[in-house]
Amino acid sequence: MSVVPITTDDVLRVANTLLPGPQLLVQLGSLLQNASIDLDEVTSRVKRDPALTARLIRIANSAAFAAAEPVASAEGAVALIGFREVHRIVGLSMLEQFADGNLTVYGITSQQFRENSLFSALLMEELAGGAQMDPRSCYTIGLLRSIGKVCLDRLARDCPEENIPRLNDGLGLAEWEDIVFGVSSNAAAAEILSAWRFPSDFTAAIGDHYRPQSQDMPLTHMLSLAASMADILGYGLEGEARYWLDSKAIYHNAGLDPKEANGIIDHAFESFHKLLLAI
Repeated sequence: MSVVPITTDDVLRVANTLLPGPQLLVQLGSLLQNASIDLDEVTSRVKRDPALTARLIRIANSAAFAAAEPVASAEGAVALIGFREVHRIVGLSMLEQFADGNLTVYGITSQQFRENSLFSALLMEELAGGAQMDPRSCYTIGLLRSIGKVCLDRLARDCPEENIPRLNDGLGLAEWEDIVFGVSSNAAAAEILSAWRFPSDFTAAIGDHYRPQSQDMPLTHMLSLAASMADILGYGLEGEARYWLDSKAIYHNAGLDPKEANGIIDHAFESFHKLLLAI
């Protein structure tokens, strides 16, 4: 029996308190696939969330974008920042909502969670070209890969700390989660995204990215590779390193020549530091 018995309904109940961020991110991603999209269509979606509107205006006035004149409206912020950056920043706002505190049971700080999620997302965005995938969808998958951890952590917060075994070198994260919760965070994330009607390839990628060799979906291999790159560069999460495979097969199935990896990382790092400056 698990230490913190939970049901799928418990996970979904907590996950539903995180809306509307993830849905808005996907809606914007779908809109931006249309080459003829105009400013009004994007800003009308953004303005439905007053907190997001205020955040965009603040970021547009930050040193990262250095507006010549102060920006005072959503229209002005979107025009200055650009559609691609707006999609990224909506994702950042979603992360801020998810990571409103440390993941105490996991021993992950809110900063570690945000940085890992953001860097993984930006790496996914860069990997999209080689696999001929939509970069906004790939970015979204990277951001949401650890949403299951957030929900499981919140469900365990009332459990006495001494009752929960510590994650140690003898266990991988998924095995530890099975002992504590009876379910892995990746399986929980897949249940959440399925309930939210995300595309099935999103749910499969997140659900299986610890064992990408079990299937031939490019998205699964891309997510495994992105998380592995983040870990190698110092932005990993405890207990996950054992799941990352460094093999020609992973690169091939992700649509990437290993010789291109450094360029992918450099571009992702550039975007990563710019967005960190903005927030």
